[in-house]
Amino acid sequence: MTFYIKQGNNIRVTREGNVPITKDLPVGTYVLKIDDAGYFLEKIDNFTMPPKLYGDTLRFSDRIFNTFQDRSGPTGVMLTGEKGSGKTLLAKHLSLTAAKHGYSTIVVNQNFTDDGFHTLIQSIDQPAVIMFDEFEKVYSEIEEQQSVLTLLDGIFNSKKLFMLTCNDRWRVDVHMRNRPGRLYYMLDFDGLDTKFVREYCEDNLVNKEHIEKVCAVSLVFDRFNFDMLKAIVEEMNRYNETPQQVLRMINARPEFSNNTNFDVRVFHGRRPIDENDSDTVWEGNPLNPDGIDISIKVPNPDIKSDKDPTKIWHELMFSPNDLVKIDPTAGTFTFTDKDSYTLVLTRQKPKVYNYVDF
Repeated sequence: MTFYIKQGNNIRVTREGNVPITKDLPVGTYVLKIDDAGYFLEKIDNFTMPPKLYGDTLRFSDRIFNTFQDRSGPTGVMLTGEKGSGKTLLAKHLSLTAAKHGYSTIVVNQNFTDDGFHTLIQSIDQPAVIMFDEFEKVYSEIEEQQSVLTLLDGIFNSKKLFMLTCNDRWRVDVHMRNRPGRLYYMLDFDGLDTKFVREYCEDNLVNKEHIEKVCAVSLVFDRFNFDMLKAIVEEMNRYNETPQQVLRMINARPEFSNNTNFDVRVFHGRRPIDENDSDTVWEGNPLNPDGIDISIKVPNPDIKSDKDPTKIWHELMFSPNDLVKIDPTAGTFTFTDKDSYTLVLTRQKPKVYNYVDF
């Protein structure tokens, strides 16, 4: 049986016979540390949550924790995405949910790899959450990441919820991908969706007339995060400005993002241009003042033939002034030029290497 020595805010795992000892790890949030005497747990403040949670945080948290409760051994979860995308919020909510059930959370923020580390984690024989925050940064070397596989493989049959957050999924060891035996769930956070943006604006934006404009602005970023949304709404409320005016000042610019891909459809009047006769994908920012170049095939005016007209490439140019409609729900931007050509750009959904369908 495992025992725990409490010394102030620090907890050491020990054997029977040492004093003072307790049979149970007191419920709380701890950071794993090491000194000359070995590994110990330092108690820290529990995580806090904002007054309201948006998006799928509650739904994902309930699903993951229910699965963890239902399984007999360890359960691994990886949450990927850039800062402000919602992954850390979900991890914190899971920690607080676990605390309500009497389980502690242990945060690992140093690249511990030795046998002593593995032994300590496995010797905690009561259910607990083990959180590796920014895993690919803390465990920056592949060899270091592979040392954690022993814990995830469940060789020691202890009931732990291993939560790994990372900003760059491609820096995570390939042996952790598509391996539900190690990481049962893999969730990708690729920025806030329109539903999240609209709901937040309904609660926090003073001038509700600008909600759809904020939703439209979110589409021109490759990954629109919560920090951006919060700053835009805050600034709009403070100066009674439109989102376009605010973007001239704050540190949130579409041009700083990687270019976003859009599917292309072109019409002349109401007649669609065959996809074989036009560009099918456009990359960039639809609101860029430099405009949008799209190439289409048109009959060659120098060669007259009714049966099989020879076609040549023709370039169309659309500017922000040609914008006639934005549909944030569908992710579309519609432009019409003076020659009755209409361009519809539809934002492509991010492609991920693994997806869990809830």
